[in-house]
Amino acid sequence: QNAINALQSTSQAYLDELSDGSQRLEFALDAGERITRGAFVRGTDGNFIQRPLSSLSGGQWRRCSLATSLGFAELVARRGRMRSSLCVLDEPLTHLDQTGRAQVGKLLRRLLHRNDNNVGALESSGMEVTT
Repeated sequence: QNAINALQSTSQAYLDELSDGSQRLEFALDAGERITRGAFVRGTDGNFIQRPLSSLSGGQWRRCSLATSLGFAELVARRGRMRSSLCVLDEPLTHLDQTGRAQVGKLLRRLLHRNDNNVGALESSGMEVTT
């Protein structure tokens, strides 16, 4: 359960940055010790509303996916004391609007400078590599 809580915390930090705090993810262990996921979206009244993952828009889903992947990588780095020097993302900007693309770019640039990593982003129009 501690690892699940750590994954939720790190993933949520990334999701807050990618969604301006408008989305929330929750992870839990069910009785069979499988990880369950819950998605929440801030409503017009400012409160979070639970939504099935399948009902999220493409951009909301992409933000959750990126946040979870980056959160997992950070958790492995912290717990396993091993940090990758390469991050490859397959079409990370798919389904994102201009604001979403800018948020992803800002986050990836911050990670590059913090970790001295190389990031490769594969898009359908070709491959872009940032170092």
